[in-house]
Amino acid sequence: MSELRGSTALDTSTLIEYLTGTATGGTLRDYFTTLTSDETVSASLFALAETIYVLCRMKGAQFAEDKLASILASTVIDVISSTELALETGRLKCERAISFSDCSSLAAASLADAKAVFAFREDGLLREMGKKPFDVDIVFLQDINASRT
Repeated sequence: MSELRGSTALDTSTLIEYLTGTATGGTLRDYFTTLTSDETVSASLFALAETIYVLCRMKGAQFAEDKLASILASTVIDVISSTELALETGRLKCERAISFSDCSSLAAASLADAKAVFAFREDGLLREMGKKPFDVDIVFLQDINASRT
């Protein structure tokens, strides 16, 4: 789990995995329990919006609201919701063929001087990484889980 050490910016996929209690989300849970005082965890406002939408579709509105309220109340995640985030997200979306939400997670990582954390290796993101590296390090929980088994 050394790949997660340091500051991180979480993508929607990681939040979904964590909040639904999957094995992949367990890696994030372990990371949260071992955070040090100099490590920060961030997520973009856009990632939170998409998280509540996806959870609502998966398990209903009450489940989604309860889960998001719980993680926000824990104060483990710093929500990035600035004009700079919006501008950087838009710039990335203009340049890259990936989702708006993925762009917002990468922008949040850049603004927080953190690693971007995604749950799975998605084709679009991998394709863009192959064309031109991103300005931030990218970590996949899927890879960490594979190395732990």
